[in-house]
Amino acid sequence: MKILHFSLKSALDEYEARTGLRLGYDELSDLTEVSVDTLKSIATRSKYNVTFQTVSVICNALNVNPLNHLEWIDDHN
Repeated sequence: MKILHFSLKSALDEYEARTGLRLGYDELSDLTEVSVDTLKSIATRSKYNVTFQTVSVICNALNVNPLNHLEWIDDHN
């Protein structure tokens, strides 16, 4: 089975490539009001169940297209 995964790293990389600015979790948390702990979980846990609302908030803050940062990955129970 496959699961849908949001790659926060690739979204942050796209933002950095476009702006020249590297955002840390603290800065992104300030921009989005998503907690640092949640951002870390999204970034490090491939099976983290991030909501589309959170993906939307992050992508709006970074001005990136969420479709570019969603991927199907194998779910290895």
